[in-house]
Amino acid sequence: MGSMPTVSIIVPVYNQGQYVAECLDSILSQTFKDYEVIIINDGSTDDSEKNIENYVRSYPNFRYFSQSNKGVVYTRNKAVELAQGEFIFPLDADDKIAPDCLEKLYAAICAKKGDILTSRVWMFGEKNGELCLCPPKKSCLVKENCLANAALFRKSDFIKAGGYDENFSFGLEDYDLWLNMVLRCNLKIYRVPEMLFFYRIKKMAESRNKQQSKCYSALLKSKLFSKYPELRFYRFFIKLKNFFYYRGVKKGRFVLRILGFNFYYSN
Repeated sequence: MGSMPTVSIIVPVYNQGQYVAECLDSILSQTFKDYEVIIINDGSTDDSEKNIENYVRSYPNFRYFSQSNKGVVYTRNKAVELAQGEFIFPLDADDKIAPDCLEKLYAAICAKKGDILTSRVWMFGEKNGELCLCPPKKSCLVKENCLANAALFRKSDFIKAGGYDENFSFGLEDYDLWLNMVLRCNLKIYRVPEMLFFYRIKKMAESRNKQQSKCYSALLKSKLFSKYPELRFYRFFIKLKNFFYYRGVKKGRFVLRILGFNFYYSN
């Protein structure tokens, strides 16, 4: 490639031979063309490498690296380190994006609608339908993850946040990154109101990430609360608000809600 690309798409691959071509084809279909693809084979033992080779030979903006198995956190961090673009877009090798995904996300970040650009998510595979996520705002993020891992952000912001934390190598690494970017770096999330990301749902036996997250769930949550002590305050405040809150004046009546019951007071 001559000049530096605007967007670096990072694709970690571990035993995704049967899916990786779909992922890479969805990248090739992008209407936005100023990108590079950093593919890192994380010690796959299936035919992942064979299925990737054709793309790397045919497209000079597809860059391929191989390593012994080090896990998704290390691999994503390494991919970002190798990336030459101003913006980063992580994409797992078994997922897909709509043809106008990068175009829409890039337009939104250039319009300064946010610092972390995401979209609506469609599930496919073992389960089909829209993935219902909370609104992309701080008050929702502190309660639960409201972003998919595929989002567009500046490489400089990623570095400022310290990248993916190795303490979350068994799961929640995306959630940790978003919390770090929003709570510590004061960055803003914006969700493009279109279905641009397609998230593959696999059987539990196929999904190493789901198995690890389930196994280490309590430990990972403990690490999150330890790293972000303010989460306890935010979550307590949300519970308090749900328990007892004032809804304002409606048709000359004050509305108060306690334990799910509404009480009305006339002026």
